[in-house]
This record gives sequence, structure tokens and C-alpha cells, in this order.
Amino acid sequence: MVDFIKRICIALALATFIGLLFMTTTTTFAETKTEVPEELFEALIWPTVGEVTDTYGTRGGKHYGIDVAAPEGTNVVSIADGVVTRSYYSDTYGNVIFIEHLNGLETVYAHLHVRGAEEGQAVTEGESIGTVGNTGRSSGNHLHFEVHKGNWNIDKSESIDPFLVLSNEPEFMFASLGVDSPYGQDWKQRKSTFVMSPKILEDRTEIKVVDSEEMRKVKSLETIEVVVKSGDTLWSIASSYNMTVEQLKNLNDITDERINVDDKLVVEQTNIHIIQQGDTLTSIAAQYGQTAAEIMKQNQLDSDVIFPGEKIVIF
Repeated sequence: MVDFIKRICIALALATFIGLLFMTTTTTFAETKTEVPEELFEALIWPTVGEVTDTYGTRGGKHYGIDVAAPEGTNVVSIADGVVTRSYYSDTYGNVIFIEHLNGLETVYAHLHVRGAEEGQAVTEGESIGTVGNTGRSSGNHLHFEVHKGNWNIDKSESIDPFLVLSNEPEFMFASLGVDSPYGQDWKQRKSTFVMSPKILEDRTEIKVVDSEEMRKVKSLETIEVVVKSGDTLWSIASSYNMTVEQLKNLNDITDERINVDDKLVVEQTNIHIIQQGDTLTSIAAQYGQTAAEIMKQNQLDSDVIFPGEKIVIF
């Protein structure tokens, strides 16, 4: 009888432990805002321009950064002022650079084609440190980017979701394009800049700055419902549908950054084409059964000059 009671107690204890384990796995990265100081939350520029193909926490929780796919040779920059702590070749990371920043973070830039900064070198926000490549344990050209609170360690126990510190403002996202960015480089102003004509800066006579709501008036929108999956954040969902976090929150009457797995969110959907290396307005138009002139009119472009990473609307 005593043995039977003991077995019952053990079974109940195990059931409680497993239940708690599953409950904790329903927490998404949206609830980790407290992991970074408020002044760093969605406040830093992006290290390169491309398509996010993998996010933090995937692969059974063993993916400690984000992957940004881009053509070989695409510029990679430091996201903030700091000092290069490592610059070497690794069997896994390939050509990799570590930067310790004055803001208390350490960032990792892996699979580089070329390393453009040496150990001990001081770098500034937006300074080029290398180019996108396919070195090390990699299956295609991309930047693997990690953010750590304090110093990197072999267990990566201080890693955080890079989306927590990377801004969703266009000029921050396209900062690595330098003077070729259609959104300018006045990052600290934190204004959403929309250039009606994406010409090279020296050829432009005016940069038109409008608020994000005015931008959205030129788009053909419809609302759809999406289900929150493990690893989703307000930022990642908003970015997927070309919205800002604030727009997503307003549309769903959300007052904080917290979302949970299986929550349902309403988003605005439109046809967005992300320009790839080698794209022309003529080739893009052919994909969608339109003419280049129609796409220029829809996006209020007065030039056919386009840049990789830019987004255009297809009506």
C-alpha cells in the first residue's frame, strides 16, 4: 500500500513538472522586451539589406540569431559604435566578426564573404565591416546575425532575439546601403521617409517625408486574420505585412507588446514585391502581367532606377 501511494505521488509530481514545462513554452519572444534597456528597444540600424529567412529560437531553440539572405558581396555594417573583439575564420561561422558595443551588447556577423575589420579595430554605427557570403556551415549566401547581452559565450546563454533591438523604421532597415539608401541616413530623427523617386541621392532635388498613414493611402489593402505561432513577435508579423508595430497594435486594440501562441490578429494585406539583385521594372512587371509604366504610376515613381531590398506595391 505504501509503495502504491509513493508511485501515485511520483506520477503526480512528474505530471505537474511536465505541465509547467508545456505552459512555459507557450510564451513568445514578444514578452522579452524587458531583456533590453528601453533605450535600445527597436532602436538600432540593421546590419544588411535582404530577406529574413530564419528567426531567433527556431531549430528546436538552437538558432540563436536571425538569417538575412542577400546576394554575395552585399554590404554588412556595424549596428552601433564599438570595438571588434574577434575577426577570424570558423568551421561553423565561416568568416565571422564579433563587435563589443558601448551600449553593453555584443553582436556576431557570420558567414561573411569578406571580413573588412580586424580585431581591436574601433568601428562606428553604419561602418562597413564586410560583405554577405556563404562561408562555414552555410547552404546559401546570407548573414547570420546574433545579439548578446554582455559578452558572447560558447553556450550562447546571453543571446537575445535581434528583433528586440533592430528598428522597423525604413531608414534604419536600409542603413547599410549608405548614400544609395532611398530613405536617407538621418537615423536619429526616427522619421519614416518615403522617396517618390528612388534616384541616387546626388541626382535628387527633393526628399519627400510623409507619415506612415499617408504612405498607406497609396496602397490597395484588405484585412485578413493570422494566427500567432511560436517565435512570432509583433515586429515580425507587422514586417511580414508591410505594417508598423503601432499600426498592428491599433488595428487589434493591443496596448502592450505581449502576444501569445494561437492568438488571432487582424492584418492588412497588399501585394508587395521585394526587389532582388538583377530585377528591373520590366522583369517585375512581366511577373505580374503589368507594364513597367503601370508599376511606376502605382508607386508614384518618376524614374525606373530601383535598388535591391526595396519594396514596391503591385495593385
